[in-house]
Amino acid sequence: MSKAPLISARHVTKTYTTGAAKNAAKVTALTSVSLDFQAGEFSAIAGPSGSGKSTLLNIIGTLDAPNSGEVLYEGRQVSHLPPPEAADFRLRSLGFIFQAYNLIPVLTAVENVEYPLVLQGVSAAQRRARALEVMGWVGLETMANRRPNLLSGGQQQRVAVARSIVHRPMVVLADEPTANLDSKTAASLLDLMESLNQERNITFVFSSHDPAVLSRARRVIHLHDGKLAQS
Repeated sequence: MSKAPLISARHVTKTYTTGAAKNAAKVTALTSVSLDFQAGEFSAIAGPSGSGKSTLLNIIGTLDAPNSGEVLYEGRQVSHLPPPEAADFRLRSLGFIFQAYNLIPVLTAVENVEYPLVLQGVSAAQRRARALEVMGWVGLETMANRRPNLLSGGQQQRVAVARSIVHRPMVVLADEPTANLDSKTAASLLDLMESLNQERNITFVFSSHDPAVLSRARRVIHLHDGKLAQS
């Protein structure tokens, strides 16, 4: 018997309205996209700019809602939750990595990492211990008390990776995580995420057109003009 998928997207369609009311135009970003992800995958959604890959990742991450269709996590529909419930689901079940790092500049590295646990109400001692443990996983335990402006781009992205996994999410969604990194730093980051996937069974889903990311992914889903081209 086949294992139930961790994530299921079912006939996901997304349209946007652009321009002022007088000259408004509808743009279709995704058209009836259906696909599944299993727990433990290391997968990438690929396609040229405008193909819909970031839109699909945002919908999978409940940061955006489809016009029609739905997204399920372990059979639970999450794509049309009320905003407070969607925010709670993201906080407890999902990790995010963005190309711009999105670290809080006034916080130290370890404070950035433990921030999701602050929002969850975890005690100060527990969250600091957990954050330091995860910083050790990403090789930054000696940088714990540095603020982001004293870290390199690659180090900041490692802090972002640690923050994305500190609360033990179901899946980490990474939108163009190597876009602002040189090739050597990007390779080091991908090594890190591969090891977290293989050694700790953390599920990763990327949105990327970086050949370095696509060559590492064990499955690549191609989008073209908002439609599933191949997987």
